[in-house]
Amino acid sequence: MDSDIAFRTIALALGMGLMLTVIAHKFDFPTIVLLFGGGLLLGPIGLGWIQPDSLGHIMPVIVSLSIGIILFEGGLTLKPKDYLASPTIIKLLLTVGVGITWLCAAAAVYFVFDASWQISLLSGSLVVVTGPTVIVPMLHRLRLKPKLGSILHWEGVLVDAVGVFLAVFCYELVVLDGGGSAVGGLLLRLSVGLVLGAVGGFAIQQCLERSWIPDSLTNPFALAAAVLVFGCAEFISHEAGLLAVTIAGVVVGRRRSSEVRQIQAFKAELTDILIATLFLLLVSRLDPTAFLQNPWLFAIAVLLVMLFGRPLNILVCSIGSGLQLKDKLFLAWVAPRGIVAASMASLFALQLGSSPEHADEANLVETFVYTTICGTVVVQGLSAGWWARKLGVSRGKAEGWLIVGAHSFGRALARVLVNNGGSALLIDSNQRNIDNAKRDGLDAVLDDARDAENLRDEERFQNVGQLIALTDNVDLNTLVAHRWQSYLGRNNIYAWSPRTETDSSEPLETVFNDLPEPSIVSAELENGSSQLELSESPVKEHEVVLMRVDSNGFKPLSRNEVPDSGKLLRLARQRSSLGRAVERGGIYRMGPMRSLDHVYRKLCDEALLVEPRLDREKVLEELAEHARRRSPIFGEDVSALHLYSPVLERTLCLLAWLEEPVSSRSGNSEVEFVFLFLSPTDDPEEPLPLLSQFVHLCQDHDELHAWASKQETRKPI
Repeated sequence: MDSDIAFRTIALALGMGLMLTVIAHKFDFPTIVLLFGGGLLLGPIGLGWIQPDSLGHIMPVIVSLSIGIILFEGGLTLKPKDYLASPTIIKLLLTVGVGITWLCAAAAVYFVFDASWQISLLSGSLVVVTGPTVIVPMLHRLRLKPKLGSILHWEGVLVDAVGVFLAVFCYELVVLDGGGSAVGGLLLRLSVGLVLGAVGGFAIQQCLERSWIPDSLTNPFALAAAVLVFGCAEFISHEAGLLAVTIAGVVVGRRRSSEVRQIQAFKAELTDILIATLFLLLVSRLDPTAFLQNPWLFAIAVLLVMLFGRPLNILVCSIGSGLQLKDKLFLAWVAPRGIVAASMASLFALQLGSSPEHADEANLVETFVYTTICGTVVVQGLSAGWWARKLGVSRGKAEGWLIVGAHSFGRALARVLVNNGGSALLIDSNQRNIDNAKRDGLDAVLDDARDAENLRDEERFQNVGQLIALTDNVDLNTLVAHRWQSYLGRNNIYAWSPRTETDSSEPLETVFNDLPEPSIVSAELENGSSQLELSESPVKEHEVVLMRVDSNGFKPLSRNEVPDSGKLLRLARQRSSLGRAVERGGIYRMGPMRSLDHVYRKLCDEALLVEPRLDREKVLEELAEHARRRSPIFGEDVSALHLYSPVLERTLCLLAWLEEPVSSRSGNSEVEFVFLFLSPTDDPEEPLPLLSQFVHLCQDHDELHAWASKQETRKPI
């Protein structure tokens, strides 16, 4: 029967925990508040569906392992270089500030409850952590000014590790009842945790870098390795595992590779599951008797922490920081506690409760910590938005653009947006493109746009409300859109694509469909054959409309949208690279031809008339050789060959438009258009833009017909 109750407890905690998390995210509500209420409702004092006591001695194991995995995920996201480059106030908050909060909270417990100094110090150590699980979602909701948001973010991310070891040290003071023994135990744990964490993290990193782990097992391997590091450290020194897994995560996470990003994404999802399940289990085991007996004492203690400890912390740590009074007032009010504080309190309460001499003290510690969590999350968390608006420290709605691709086209688009009152952030994995963007005075970041899970939490991305992907790779654009969709919303994501058919499965709105690849547009902008223009004048034939501008800002035109009057951003294009090459070589309407080879020989004769310096025999020889080595068929009805000649300075393109299609050499297709490209030998990169345009053109038969009809035709052959 007990096993049935335990199974039901785990199943309900997992299922209901995740359901409450989803509801909280859906309605932009603090997750921990719903989990707290759900735990009380479903636990023994409520409906009785969740019975944490049925887990027996497994409960501490579940708590310890869960905290270890959560801290390993936190270590993966920590960047030591960012901490070293952080403002002095953050370093002070993690050192002096932790000490002030610890001593203030300990004093409150000591004087309000007349507790022992050991229990008071332990209780105070458990509420020094704010925790990213509460802070990060709150920052997304509040949209604070950059410096303020950065301070709260880094305090929440980094203070966990500091708080955990402070709590372990204070726990030793209680259990060993001696300062010297506690210090010795702390030093042992620090040594074991640092050494095993560094060795274990290095071993995991080497296994990933040397490709010893199959791709399909990367995530399970990382989870198993983290648990192994935690277990080994715990075997040597109790409670050393928490530091070990944190250090291991930092060591693994310092290398930004695809494997690490994959592990980070997996661990983030696993952490969400663990937090939801663990918090529901921990809250459900709370006994409200201690609180109900002395509710005013607990309220006074929490108020002392909120109204005296935190403001004193900020007052001291912000000296010389340059923060304005309103910034200090906001920081002094906001410090919600999260899952790490709750987990550590419950873990120590379980261990202390097993000893009769510490049972009452364990109940006091746990009740005080959970009262602090509830008070800070409910009161501070729910009032933070009002307080931020009252002080004027919040920003408006996120309306900035994230442009994926810092090539010339992306930079030109960003300049237009910025020069007209908007904001734009360029992202690219090409260092040269980023350097060029920064030289132009544009905001740009060298990173992988697919890593939305981590990038969205960085301060420089907080003003991003819209995204447009401008890479040549349509599938990459789709993948980037999919990664950002849950953060920005489907209606705020756009991407270039040459596709014109409607595909309801695409998670984005494809735009700029009439343009060739962004790299081609970039080349045209660089050589002056195209330029971006913002105008209210009627759209001309050679202009491609990209965006409409109204009171709400810039809005890309969808693939089916017809540009109307008003202010429009358009790309004014001269004749394309391919068009200029055809202009030099010529387009010829040809009557019935015997074969495809005969068409190419006719084009060769015309090429000699255009450029007499060409060697006819050599050209014919290369034509035959190329035809034997590869099938020159593109699209449905296009044949093309590309030759090089040392006498040319620019590429010639000769196009034969056949009145009667001829069979290809394989006999599998009927050819209507035949292209012959002749490029300079000394400049192999010169024809690349026009060849890309050619490939793009061949994808759509109707578009090719329309394009060819607009070109100037030479005499019939």
